[in-house]
Amino acid sequence: MNQTIYVKRFDTSAVCDVTEDFVLPDYIPEVRRVIGVRTTVSADGKYLSGDELETDGGVTYNVMYVGGDGAICMTSQTSSYTGHVPLKAEDDRFTPQDIVMTCTAENVNCRVTAPRKITLSSKVRMKILSQKPADVTMKAEGDHPVRKKTEVRKCGAMAEYRQTGECSGEIREKEGMRLICASGELCLSDVRITGGTAGIKGDAYVTAVLLSPEGTYVTAKSRVPVEEEITLGEVLRDGSCHAAAFGEVVLLEMSAAEDGVLTWRMEYDVDCAVLKGSEASVVTDAYLAGCADAAEMAAYDSVYPAGTVNGRLTVQTTAKLKPGMAYVCAWGRGTADRLETANGRMILTGNAVLSIVEAGNGEAVLEELTLPYRYECEAVTDKTADHVCLAGKTSVRVTDIQARTDGDALNLVAELAIASAVVGMETVRCVSSIVPVDDPSFRRSDNMIRIYVPDESESAWDVEKRFRLGREVSPDGGVYVM
Repeated sequence: MNQTIYVKRFDTSAVCDVTEDFVLPDYIPEVRRVIGVRTTVSADGKYLSGDELETDGGVTYNVMYVGGDGAICMTSQTSSYTGHVPLKAEDDRFTPQDIVMTCTAENVNCRVTAPRKITLSSKVRMKILSQKPADVTMKAEGDHPVRKKTEVRKCGAMAEYRQTGECSGEIREKEGMRLICASGELCLSDVRITGGTAGIKGDAYVTAVLLSPEGTYVTAKSRVPVEEEITLGEVLRDGSCHAAAFGEVVLLEMSAAEDGVLTWRMEYDVDCAVLKGSEASVVTDAYLAGCADAAEMAAYDSVYPAGTVNGRLTVQTTAKLKPGMAYVCAWGRGTADRLETANGRMILTGNAVLSIVEAGNGEAVLEELTLPYRYECEAVTDKTADHVCLAGKTSVRVTDIQARTDGDALNLVAELAIASAVVGMETVRCVSSIVPVDDPSFRRSDNMIRIYVPDESESAWDVEKRFRLGREVSPDGGVYVM
């Protein structure tokens, strides 16, 4: 069995400020009042540059607002960013694939400076996690036989691979409908590793908001299957693998024909986080037979595989519409507040936040509802020790919202796409080296017979180590004869 475990290389984050002024073209209605902003972050690539990780990408803001004529409108604007994450210098060699990265937008703000001028700002948080191998082979000096007490430990590390793809579809509506806005989401629900590839399946969701000739808002939806295959290279060597896939919509284009047919095309990125698990033999105690010795201990923050999942979860609630208001559309976001393993299960809890847009009486308002959720799945490795820290990559996305009105009651059903690839960290103490020492108090004669009565807390190993025996012994009636 190998004597290599994985330890934390990086577990850090950095924030990049993104701010840009936009001037809306003449064919887009001017902004009277902002209703809400939906934000997505894409990371185009990650590069190692000296003592830092550099990543570039874009922050896309979908700004829903009330136009000058009182109608609901939307404009989509994208700001480019370049982020830098300082890295502590390391002696080992690694590649960007050895780094698992998560990018999210925080503190999103939209400021209207003129009827056709807006300032959009946010903070992009870049979180990275990486592991590296550590050799825990014990070094021994001298000619004396070495007795070792070993334990088998689960260990593992993650790598990340990317694939780009696209899909398309149609939405058929009656003639005369005017397209207001559209949004897309990706739900990846199945990841299977075969050979050196990961097969990924899921669905792409598109929701369009339309305005009828009668002046009412209508939501129309489309859903098409997606399938990707990612080559994983040599990550499968010397271990078993599990994987989770994370999808991000990069571009959504939609055009409307006179006959009521809406045609859309979506571009997306798929990041596949692969968790490789293995076992290592760790020397937790040792001594030299027939000789006094001095041993050095080493402590490692060992990484072990905790779990991976690509799943779906449905949450529902009922809200009350404001007087004179009608439902227009909704979008949402998810948070992963707590992640733990217990009794062979991985448990994720958090909240789904739904943003509900209502319109009526020449106005539009945004209401937010918070729905708690709990998701359970099978863990890869169950650890019950205290102070176990879980880290990795987790995404909770609201991919689809179904709304049904019953009088002033609004019944909402939201589908969550949950993706997670996480590792646990525990402190492993092991013997790194052992050398003989000249101890006058330790004198042993092979011609002497010893009889020893151990304390209740002493094990057979403790007795063998006390007398530096070169073999295993067993008690006879609770007494050791050596």
